[in-house]
Order: sequence, then C-alpha cells, then structure tokens
Amino acid sequence: MSCEDVYRELQKHLDRMPVGFPATNSGVEIKILKYLFTPEEAKIATKLSWEFEPLETIYSRFDKPKISKEELRNKLHDMAKKGIVHYKIVNGERYYANPPLVVGMYEFQVKRLTKEFQEDIDKYISEAFALEFLRTGVNQLRVIPIEQSITSEGFVATYDDLREIIRKEEGPFCVSECICRKAAELKGNPCSKTSLRETCISLGDTAQLYIDSGWGRPINKEELLEILRKNEQEGLILEPNNAQKPDYICSCCTCCCGILSRLKAFPRPTDIISSNYFAQIDPEQCTGCETCIQRCQMEALKIVDEVCTVDTGRCIGCGNCVPTCPTKAITLQKKEKQWVPPKTLEDLFRKIKSIKDQTT
Repeated sequence: MSCEDVYRELQKHLDRMPVGFPATNSGVEIKILKYLFTPEEAKIATKLSWEFEPLETIYSRFDKPKISKEELRNKLHDMAKKGIVHYKIVNGERYYANPPLVVGMYEFQVKRLTKEFQEDIDKYISEAFALEFLRTGVNQLRVIPIEQSITSEGFVATYDDLREIIRKEEGPFCVSECICRKAAELKGNPCSKTSLRETCISLGDTAQLYIDSGWGRPINKEELLEILRKNEQEGLILEPNNAQKPDYICSCCTCCCGILSRLKAFPRPTDIISSNYFAQIDPEQCTGCETCIQRCQMEALKIVDEVCTVDTGRCIGCGNCVPTCPTKAITLQKKEKQWVPPKTLEDLFRKIKSIKDQTT
C-alpha cells in the first residue's frame, strides 16, 4: 500500500465516525492528515473505533508478528500526546478512541498550531466539514445561559446550570488557551471581544489528557469558577458539550469561534444551535438605551419605535444581555420545546451516528 493509500484509508475510516471526515475535490483533507499523522500512525488509527476500547481489543485487530502489545501501547501513548488519539481511564486502564476533527483533534493542536495548518483547516471546513458537522441536526455543542441571567431557583434545569454541573464533578480540571483566538491572531485578526486567552475548560478524562500532554494547566474547582465568572463578565457565550455530563466548556465569541462565526451568518441561527432559552423584553421598562445591542454577539436585538425588540430567530439564549440592562427590562424565557441532552458524550455520538446511518 502506498503512502497516499494509507492516508486515504484513514480518511475513509474517520468518515464512518458519527461526525465524519469527508473527502474533497481539492484533497485538503489528506494534507491535514499528513500534518497530524505519520504513515505508521495513520495505519494504527484505522484500527481504532470512535468508541473507547481497551488495548486488548484494539490489539486483536493487528497482525501480531508486526507489532507487540507493548509497542502498540507506547505508540498510542505518543499519539495521544500529539492529540490524534483520545483516551479515558476505566478502572485504572486506558481506553483509546479516534477523536473527531472538531471538537477533538483540531482543539488538541493548541500548542502546535501553525498558520499553514490553520489555512488548511479553514479551507476544509468551507469545502466539506461544515456540512458534515451540521448534517444530522444534533450538535456537539450547546448554548447555556450565564449565571447572572438566571432569575429564580428551579428556572434552569440541572444540565443547563454550569455551576451545578461543576459542583458534581470530582475533577480533574484544566484550563487552556482558546485555539480559535490563537488562530485569529495567527491570521492577523486578534479577538475584538476579549483580551482573555486562557478561557477553555476541560473536565474529567479530557482534563487529564490535556494535563498529561501539556496542553493546559491543572486548576482546582475554585479557580475554574473564577475563570468562568471572568468569561461571563466579558460577554462570552458558554458552550459545553451537548451532554448532561460535559467534558469541555468553550467560552465563545462570534469574531473568532470557527463554529459560532459561521452559524451567525445563517438568517435563523436558532434553527441550528441547541439552546433552551430566549430573551424577552418588557417594553414598559425598556428605555431604548441600546446597552443590550452592544452586548449581543448574534445581532438578535434592534430598536423599533424607541424600544428594543428580540429577533427570536437569532437569539440563542446565552443571557449576556440580561445583567447589563440598566432597567432590568430583559429576562430569559424557556422555549416551549426543551432539548434534553444525552447523558454522556458517548451517548451523544451514538445519537448522531444513528441519525447519520439512517440518512446515508
């Protein structure tokens, strides 16, 4: 098998994952794989599943004389440090899996991102990956309201309350640079929303992967909550994994975020973004000061007859407009139809894969 064939086999293998890795006419997807994987690593990756599996199961797929179990273990360890393999620890044993490109391998390149690689990623997203990311209608990320926008106990479900999620999580916890803002700076367009760079939070097994690989720094629960508070003050949009037990919490802006910036371009982002809330304005209290308009990143607010109005097709329920309204004219409201996230990230991917298989 030629070197090109090895990478094409890996592309086909990754494309069968819940969030696939489709081919393009330009072949930029192969260029990305060559940046990430050596030919030997590409062959190994084709033996992994998107579901976490123990070394013994993965090793059973190999031609035994060519690689020993210990050699495979070492290779997977090195591949995890490069951000091309994910792992979690079950009863003291590492279980390995193929991560998707996004959210996954791309974000894991935060310490080795180059301008050329970012240009290839941008090209690939435009040519094929954006459609693949959205094709099933079940998103990997969801928007949840900031703490200051929650006005009463019991108003927000547990899975939409980050503080409650964090309270139940034992750790470890990690904070890392936002790769989207790092990419924007490489392209000469630094973030216009915040000067903060350590804004991405990982929890549990993903936090352990980040810590072990040197992609971020370990933090305790109090530090995590303080970082979250600062992110909210900056008006960043909170986007954890679309699961009741997330392993990653993004704090996003529409000027840098590769996902959110593209979704903002749609006329009705709410048809695509997973969110359970929307902003509502009391016209009797609104003075038309436009403070909320300056705060809103989705261009969901505008003044009509000297009163602010909400475009519910654009409002994603982040809640950032609520605490800054000087007359308290804005409140968050629950949507009539509530999205209940799958319990775990694995459950989310099973749901995406099921829909993908039915429509392919």
